[in-house]
Amino acid sequence: MTATSVLPQDPNGQLLPGAPVTGNYADIRVPGYTLISVLGQGGMGVVFLARQERLGRFVAIKMISTEATHDASYLRRLEREAQTLATLSHPNIVGCHDILTTDQGTFLVMQFVPGQLSVRDLLLRFGRISEAVVARIACDTARGLDYAWKKGICHRDIKPDNLLIYREDPSPPHTPDEAFTSPNARVMICDFGIARDALAAGSADAAAGSVLGSPAYMAPEQAFDRSQVDFRADIYALGTSLYQLLTGKRPFHGPNGIETVRLKLDADLPDPRREGVAVSDECIHILRRMGAREPSRRYAAYEELLADLASWLSQQQQIRHRRVLGHFPPAFWKGLSAGAAVVLVAVVVITGDAIRRALQPPPPSRAASLVYWSGDRSSWRAGGADAETGGPTLLGLSPNAPLTLRQVLRPDVRVRFKVRIPGASKVRCALRQGSQDRWWLHWERSRGASSFASEADGREIPLVEIPDRRPLEWLSVDIRARTREIDLYIDGKLRAIAPLKEPLTEAYLVLEIPGGGLAQFTDVWVTEMP
Repeated sequence: MTATSVLPQDPNGQLLPGAPVTGNYADIRVPGYTLISVLGQGGMGVVFLARQERLGRFVAIKMISTEATHDASYLRRLEREAQTLATLSHPNIVGCHDILTTDQGTFLVMQFVPGQLSVRDLLLRFGRISEAVVARIACDTARGLDYAWKKGICHRDIKPDNLLIYREDPSPPHTPDEAFTSPNARVMICDFGIARDALAAGSADAAAGSVLGSPAYMAPEQAFDRSQVDFRADIYALGTSLYQLLTGKRPFHGPNGIETVRLKLDADLPDPRREGVAVSDECIHILRRMGAREPSRRYAAYEELLADLASWLSQQQQIRHRRVLGHFPPAFWKGLSAGAAVVLVAVVVITGDAIRRALQPPPPSRAASLVYWSGDRSSWRAGGADAETGGPTLLGLSPNAPLTLRQVLRPDVRVRFKVRIPGASKVRCALRQGSQDRWWLHWERSRGASSFASEADGREIPLVEIPDRRPLEWLSVDIRARTREIDLYIDGKLRAIAPLKEPLTEAYLVLEIPGGGLAQFTDVWVTEMP
């Protein structure tokens, strides 16, 4: 009889991505990590979702294939690249935490990117991608490549497979646009410089040395003149990827990898309009420069490319706004005065994306699962529906440790939640930047009465009187963080304005129940402010 596979779950019973760790993988042990599920497999090996035991965070662990571990030069390159990547920290680059070797194999410990979605997945699911989404993907990827090149790193294997989409919503997107609706959604580049020789082993072209990259996307100099390989090769590969996203096809097709690259020696990246795709002149201009067969004719600096991409993306956003206006019938416009029409046009242009987001289903409450949180979560429970609110709740039991929301909070963000203390206890919520709490709110209930306190950058912040709460009554908290100021609303009313000594760049929400006790949170939302 075959044993039943159990889907991986977090301590609260919420399903986690990936397949169960079974069969040959069940006996694998990685020091300091607990393997949770299998995220994927490929020629490079298998990728696991794991939890780092000391920090309680999720990571992705790539177990390098047995064939690859027999290649000493490849392992040296892998370790060198891992050490280099460990110094990189950028929103559009998947970070590398560690590289480990045991008697079971070599393991690369990477940042876990939620969503389980790559740009290639978008291509497979939707075929051709709209120009607006392609422009967004191009901008995000180019920012990451620019940062890496300034650190002296050339990727050498840019392709849709290596572009992951950071997406906190676990449900699959219904449209390509929906993949980027969450506040922190972005493209993240993975697999820096760890691709193996993609050309046929033993071929005359590969005999002189290893060729890194994927023939369908690589620049011709990567195969035939490696002395010319620099950041411009990454620009070429990105241009090829953008062409495929727009047309649904790769631009060059040969009988094998080396012949595919040979075709690029005699031709620039073709015009996507030949495939029946209607794209803007701005798009054609950018692809023409990115996909030139000679490196000297491509963009000479990322700054120049980023400027053109930003202009292209802005153009596409304006087109989208005009389409929103087009949904209003002519009779509607005739009923407006000239002044009112101007105001409406301005409002729609400014908030076109907000209108589109409003039509999308709301993201899940961060109280729905402990997957959204890091820290010692053993004394926390998440997901159970509350009888009053009908939504999921986050329950802190005694004793407990602080819980940190994984989502990065940047200026002009709004954090809302409800909290209640059934008995005598304390609750502290903070916005933490690095190791410093830039702002915090403290609520204590004892002997049937409440007291509140708040600080920002070490200074006490005066609070407008907050009404007391009965034991099971919710307190509605609304934190609005800006670069130089944090405003606190309780029950919909402004209670405090906290000026900051230094600009707030990014922070994390931290929930804590000091000294133990019991507290319950629900309706935990993170949204952008207009």
